[in-house]
Amino acid sequence: MVKKLLSALFLLGTFMAAAQNLHTQSNAASIENESDATTGWTGLGVITSDNTEAQTGNFAIRVESTANNGRTLQYTFNATVGVDYTIQIWAKQGPQVTNNNDPAFANWSGFSGFSTTTINNTDWVEYVFNVTATATNPIIRVYTSPYQFRFTAGNTVIIDSVSITADGSDTENPSAVSDLSSSNTTDTTTDLSWSASTDNVGVTNYEVFQDGVSIANTGTTTNFNVTGLSPSTGYNFTVFAEDAAGNTSAVSNTETVNTLADSQAPSAIADLSSSNTTETTTDLSW
Repeated sequence: MVKKLLSALFLLGTFMAAAQNLHTQSNAASIENESDATTGWTGLGVITSDNTEAQTGNFAIRVESTANNGRTLQYTFNATVGVDYTIQIWAKQGPQVTNNNDPAFANWSGFSGFSTTTINNTDWVEYVFNVTATATNPIIRVYTSPYQFRFTAGNTVIIDSVSITADGSDTENPSAVSDLSSSNTTDTTTDLSWSASTDNVGVTNYEVFQDGVSIANTGTTTNFNVTGLSPSTGYNFTVFAEDAAGNTSAVSNTETVNTLADSQAPSAIADLSSSNTTETTTDLSW
């Protein structure tokens, strides 16, 4: 019995270790080990730690193009050939000197299932790649600009909150939402909001339930406007957090909403008319 228990604990420990984020270095884009550094990331662009544009925490990694074809930022990790990986990277455009520039995730090597993806937003966006390793040291690459602008300095990309996990290895549930609340309730609507859940890799979706029935998936947005409610009625709302591996949090606190009474009178009819009138009948319409 003791041997079985020890074996079970050993396997559990091994499995949990495998579930760790493979973006292991302590740097500005790390989820678990953030620091004011760029350790592990290399390339031909000017790579720095940025403390003004963080998506989470205090720092992000910034890459800026040079005038001599320095436009790349890259990262490699130890992979197992044939294993599927989920790679999640938050990214945004920084300052640009080239009009209509198209920075992108491009030219990844050692993977199948990857396709070039443009970074076309100046706000933070989470990019999720589901790929299969074809080499033991695959390479993730970010380009500040396409080939035709390779001699243009000053185009920038900023990345943060990088996670790399082998599919099936992440078994940790996100934390439960504990502060679901409502506001601006009317006779037919209410606004729900909550604080972000935490996860060892990253939350990818929140699912909203009304009286036990799913009504919305909000992605990473932590608020939702509920419509179509009935006046003078009570409703119970809850939220679950989910990560990319399909792990789901425990249920949130229950927020009970009582809609207001319907106090708005119908509009007055303004076009009442009659037709086909006889000595004893008439047809009314409006």
